[in-house]
Amino acid sequence: MSTFIFVVLLATSFTFFARTMWLFGRAVATGVADPRPRIDQLAERLASVGVYFFGQKKVAEEGPLHRTSKHHLFIFWGFLLITVGTADLLVSGVVPALAMKRWLPGLLLHPLTTAIDVFNLVVLMMVSWAVVRRTLVRPKLIPWNLDAGLILGAIGSLMLSHFLHHGYEIAGELARGGHAPAGMPISGALARLLDPLSPAVAHRGAVIAYWLHILIVLTFLNYLPYSKHIHLLGALPNIFTRNLSKRTLDLPKINLEDETQWGVGKYEQFSWKSLLDTYACTECARCSNYCPAYGTGKNLSPMQLIHDIRYEMLDRVAMADAITDAKKTVEGLGEYAARSGLDQPGHEHPDLVTARAELTALETRSAAMPRLTGGRVAEDTLWACTTCGACQEVCPVFIEHPMKIIQMRQNLVLEQEKVPGELARAFKNMERQSNPWGIANDKRMDWAEGLDVPTIEDHPDPEYLLWVGCAGAFDARIIKQTRAMITVLREAKVDFAVLGHQEGCTGDPARRSGNEMLFQMLAEQNVETLKGANIKKVVTSCPHCLHTLRHDYPQFGGDFEVVHHTQLISHLIESGKLAVGGSPVDTVTYHDSCYLGRWNKEFDAPRDILDALAPAGGVTELTRNKRHGFCCGAGGGRMFMEEHEGERVNVNRTDEILATEVDAVAVACPFCNIMITDGVKQRNKDEQVKVLDIAELVAASFDVPVTALSRKKKPAGV
Repeated sequence: MSTFIFVVLLATSFTFFARTMWLFGRAVATGVADPRPRIDQLAERLASVGVYFFGQKKVAEEGPLHRTSKHHLFIFWGFLLITVGTADLLVSGVVPALAMKRWLPGLLLHPLTTAIDVFNLVVLMMVSWAVVRRTLVRPKLIPWNLDAGLILGAIGSLMLSHFLHHGYEIAGELARGGHAPAGMPISGALARLLDPLSPAVAHRGAVIAYWLHILIVLTFLNYLPYSKHIHLLGALPNIFTRNLSKRTLDLPKINLEDETQWGVGKYEQFSWKSLLDTYACTECARCSNYCPAYGTGKNLSPMQLIHDIRYEMLDRVAMADAITDAKKTVEGLGEYAARSGLDQPGHEHPDLVTARAELTALETRSAAMPRLTGGRVAEDTLWACTTCGACQEVCPVFIEHPMKIIQMRQNLVLEQEKVPGELARAFKNMERQSNPWGIANDKRMDWAEGLDVPTIEDHPDPEYLLWVGCAGAFDARIIKQTRAMITVLREAKVDFAVLGHQEGCTGDPARRSGNEMLFQMLAEQNVETLKGANIKKVVTSCPHCLHTLRHDYPQFGGDFEVVHHTQLISHLIESGKLAVGGSPVDTVTYHDSCYLGRWNKEFDAPRDILDALAPAGGVTELTRNKRHGFCCGAGGGRMFMEEHEGERVNVNRTDEILATEVDAVAVACPFCNIMITDGVKQRNKDEQVKVLDIAELVAASFDVPVTALSRKKKPAGV
C-alpha cells in the first residue's frame, strides 16, 4: 500500500511540475525569433555550462561592490550532490531493488554516501548563515521575505529530515545488535545520540522522517517555479544560449516598414531569449548595485526591470488563458442553450448569463491592465539608463539588460512618440545638421584650422581614416584632444586622412536612445560614404563611434577594421614607430570608458601608454576600474539629457577621482572628458586636477625630457 501511495504521490507531483514547465515554456515561446545564433559553437556552449553553471565562476567572482557569495557556492554544489541521494530515495521508493546500496559496489557507495552525508551538514550550515545574513547583516536589495523564508526553510528541512531518516535507520540497526553502516558519519553520530531506542520506535521514526523528506522534496519541486529559485531551472539554458558573438550590445536591425517591429511595447515583442532571461535571474542584486543610475538615486533597478518583464509575461499569459477558457465555456453553454430553447432574450439560461458576465469582466480587466512600456516599466526608468553595461557585466547568468531597455525606448520613440525634450532637440539637430549640437555642418572642419589636415579628396586611399566624431569637431574642449591626435599621428608618420565635410554623426546617440529610424538614415549615409571612399581601416578617439562603426554598421553592409586611438598609439609605441617623451604630469589616474572597456574589452592599451610615459609619481588605479569601472553618465543618449533625480553620475565618479589626490585624470573618450571636466569644475578643483585625453598626454610628452628616474619607476597599480 505504501508503494502505491508513493507512486501516486510521485506521479501527481511530477505531472503538476511538468504542466508548470509547459506553461512557462509556452510563455517564452510567444516571443519573436531571435536573429542571433543560439545553438552554434556547441563545444563552447557546453563548456560555458560547465564553467558558469556547474562551476559557478561568475558567482565566485569578487568586485569592488560585492564579495564572492561563497555560501551560495556550497549550497549549490552541496545541493547537486544531495540530489543524487534524493533521486535514490525516489527511485527506490518505486522499485526498491534499484536502491544504490543494492547494486553500487562498496568501493563507490561508501565515499558517495559519506560525501552526501557531510554535504548535508555543510548545506545546513550555509542555509543557517543565509538566514542570519538576511535578517541581521541585511545586504542591499537582498531582503528577508516570505519567499526567502520558505525556500531556506525547505532546504534546511530537507537536510534535517535526511539526518533524521538515516539517524533512526542506523539507531534501529544498533538496537538490533548490528553495526552502524560505513560512510555516514553525521547520521551515525545522530544515531548514537538517539540510543537507546527500541527497534520499533527507531523504525517508526525512520518512516516518519522518510515521508516527511519525500513530501518536502515534492512540495519544493512544485513551489520552485513560482519562487525566486526559478533561476535553478532557467540559468542553465540561459547560459547555454548566451551571446557568443564578438558583436556586443547586439541590437537587432528593425524593419521600419513593419510597424509591429517598432521596438518592444508588449512582452511578446521581445525575442524568446530575452524572455528566457527573466527566468534565469538569481536575484543576487549585483546588477542594481553596480548600476550608476540606481547608485545615484534614479528610478532604475535592472533587477526589478527583469522581474517586471517576467511578471508582465506571466500575468498576460494567465489572463489570456482565463479569457480563452471563459470563451469556451460561453460557447459550450450557448450551444446547449440553443438546443434547449433557452437562448432567447429575457429567457436565457442563467448559467449562460453568468458565464457571459464573467467573460466580460475578464476582458474589462485585461483592457485595464497597464501596458508594459511606459506602464509597468515607467518611462523615467527607461530614460535613466546610460547603457554602460555594468549590469550585464556582473550578471552571473548573462542576462542582457541594456538591450531590453533600448528596445523599449524604441517603442517610446517610434510608436508612442514620447521623447524627453532635450533628446528631441538632439534628434532634430542630428537630422538637420548631422550632429547633436546642431552646429552647421559647413563648420565641421573648423577644428583643423592651421593644421593642414589631409581630407579624403586631397589624399585618397590612406592607410587609416581618422574618424573625428561630432564632439571632436564641434566641442571646444574635445577639439584640443583631436588636434593632439593629429600631432601624434604626424610624429609617428602615420598615413591618414579625414572625411572632412562628408563625415556625419554615426548615429550612436540616436540608436542608444531608441530613435532607430534616425539611426538607420545616418548609418546608411555613412556606410555609403565610407565604401565610396574605399576605406578599409578607421581610427577614432570616440568609443561610441568605435562601437557603432565596429558592431552596428555591419548590419548595413559596412565591414571595416575599426580601432580606437589608444590601440593605435599603443601599437605605434610597441613597434618603435612612436617614441614618447617624459610624462607631462607627476601623478595620474585613468578612468575607463564603458564603451571602450566593457563593451569592446579594451583595458590594456590606455594603461600601456601611461606605463610608457612613466609619470614620476606613478599611476593610481581607481577602486572601480576595468570591468567594474563606473560610468561618467553620458552614454545611452544621456550626454544630451539633464539629470533631474538624485546625485549626478559624473559627480559621483569625480569624487572618486579627486579622492586619489592625483595631478591629472587620463580619459580615452570625449564624452568622459566632458562629463568629468564638468564634475571637477563643479567641485571647484579644475585648477588642481587636469582632465586630459591619452592623446593629449602623449602629444605633450614630446616636449618633456625623459629622465632616468621617470623611466625606471614602475607605475603603481597597473
